[in-house]
Amino acid sequence: MGSPVLRRSIFSGFAWQGATKLVVQLTSWAATLFVARIIAPSDYGIVAAAGVSVELIVLVTDMGLAQGLIQKAQTSTQEEDGVFYVSLALGIAGYLLLYLAAPMIAGFYRMPVLSELLRLIGLGIVLGSLKTVPLAIAMRRMNFRYRSLVEMGASLAMTLTVVALALTGFGVWSLAWGPVVLHAVMAVGFLPLLGRWPKPVFSIGDVMTTIGFGIKFMGSTLLYYGWSRADVMVIGKMLGERLLGYYSMAFQLAVLPLDKIATIFNQVMFPALSRLQEDRLESSALFLQMHRYLLLISFPLLFGLAVVAEEAILLLLTAKWLPIVPLFRALCLVSSLRLSATLMPPVLYARGKPELVLRYNALALLGLPVAFLLGARFGLGGVIGAWLLAYPLLYVYLGRQCLQELKLGWHDLAWSALPAVLAAAVMVGAVLVFRQLVADAGPWWRLAGSIAVGAAAYLGVLILLFRRHVTALKSQLLQLRRGEAFNG
Repeated sequence: MGSPVLRRSIFSGFAWQGATKLVVQLTSWAATLFVARIIAPSDYGIVAAAGVSVELIVLVTDMGLAQGLIQKAQTSTQEEDGVFYVSLALGIAGYLLLYLAAPMIAGFYRMPVLSELLRLIGLGIVLGSLKTVPLAIAMRRMNFRYRSLVEMGASLAMTLTVVALALTGFGVWSLAWGPVVLHAVMAVGFLPLLGRWPKPVFSIGDVMTTIGFGIKFMGSTLLYYGWSRADVMVIGKMLGERLLGYYSMAFQLAVLPLDKIATIFNQVMFPALSRLQEDRLESSALFLQMHRYLLLISFPLLFGLAVVAEEAILLLLTAKWLPIVPLFRALCLVSSLRLSATLMPPVLYARGKPELVLRYNALALLGLPVAFLLGARFGLGGVIGAWLLAYPLLYVYLGRQCLQELKLGWHDLAWSALPAVLAAAVMVGAVLVFRQLVADAGPWWRLAGSIAVGAAAYLGVLILLFRRHVTALKSQLLQLRRGEAFNG
């Protein structure tokens, strides 16, 4: 797979991103479970509504500038300086727009507290704009170690802030201060990569090619934002903050592997594939390998949590969150397809085909919001039904674009997914049988036993039927352990 240097860089990326993400997720999820026991579901609904507006401004102000720098074969100092000030100007303008629009957004949702909440969370827009260029520099160098350590420090700072404020009775405001602290720490951590303060002297020609790619990237991400957050907007408007709070927690749990594991793969895949964009054969091999590993790591978590959802939510989040169990289980089916699709846009972006991702997101924006509006007439179950009916069609379209670009077939994709799919199916079956046998046991015993049985079944299938893939993965993990992957 590519040159030895590139292989070491890819392994280094997974090693550093994986190790730091593990630390961050253990602490952040412990904090999430703790804070969820203190804060009401309606508070989570309010913050979810705020996130829709803030994310929209962030997408516009980011403008894909970092991705534009990463994708280029060469960049100049003048170009980096120009992008820095363009990004900062966009960040300031975005915050001013959000500040002025906050009362109207609060009126739309009929949530008065949302106005001041948005003005606080929006500070992260300006702080985030400061890291655009240094983050791109880190990724061009494939310096995953630096990125991972900065992001880990920022995430831990956010977690401590949220827990401390929740304990002192700040309620919904504890959830609002967390992202501000996150972006502040990240800005402080990334800025030293610049090596100097950028000079505010540049020509528009220095940044036009980066902006050109960025505009296409931004267009695609805006469309993605539109369809991926349409469910929250529809539920918040039509069903209220309490049901939105339930849905947000169920969705957050269902996309846990997508947000926390697939993110690692995406952060490594895009710069790696950008370096391989002239080599279709190596790009195809890397895509299939990473697709297999992503599903092997994610599926036991996704479907394991789904099958033990009732006990897990009761014991970890308390009985007030039990209504989300059926919502969460249904969303896991959608999440499994989204996991498989998550590596496809990086392939198309890296190969200089952002317009293909743009078309996919345009189709999704045309279909999913309408489906959510129709589904919401039947409550949260109707929104889930909209996901289950509409998203598979979008997955097929995106998969076709990606596979054609790499000269692969659906059978290649299915073969790479087979180990995870078969092992997960056996795992779920084994756990369901076990739970029937211990139906009268206490919740803690049922949960612990289910986890043990599921892990044994999953690993057993992989060892018996897919030993070659297990051996290959073990070999690469041993390389990481010996430190070979940290030399890139």
